[in-house]
Amino acid sequence: MGGLLSEKFLDTNLSIPFAGPSLNTPSLQKYKRMVDAWGGWSQFQVLLQTLKKVASKHGVSIPTVAVKYILDQPAVAGSMIGVRLGLSDHIQESNAVFSLVLDNDDVNSIQEISKKGKDLLRVIGDCGDEYRR
Repeated sequence: MGGLLSEKFLDTNLSIPFAGPSLNTPSLQKYKRMVDAWGGWSQFQVLLQTLKKVASKHGVSIPTVAVKYILDQPAVAGSMIGVRLGLSDHIQESNAVFSLVLDNDDVNSIQEISKKGKDLLRVIGDCGDEYRR
C-alpha cells in the first residue's frame, strides 16, 4: 500500500496539516484514497494498531504481519513488496515473512477489523483497473 501499512503512519492524524508524514508520492496518494473508500483514516488507524499488536507479539514489523496475513489467504499466490531504489529496501524484513506463523488469535483480530471496512472490490473495482481504462 505504498508504505501506508507501516509504523510510519501509526497513530498519525492526516487531517492536521504537517502533523504526520506527508503523502508525497503518487502511490501514497492512491492508497490513501483506497483507505478513505475502505472506511477512513480513523478505521485504518485501528487496523494499524491491531497489526502493531500482532507484530510486537512476534517481534516483527507491521508490513511483515500484513504481507503474511495476505499470503495466508487461500486465493493468494504472491505479494509485491515495494522498494525505492536508493531510498528503502526491506530485505531482512521481507525474509521474516517466511518464518512468521500467525496463530488463530492473530488472524481473528485482523479479520475483526478488516470486516468493518467496505469491500473495495465492489467500491473501486479490481486493483489496477485504473490502468486498464
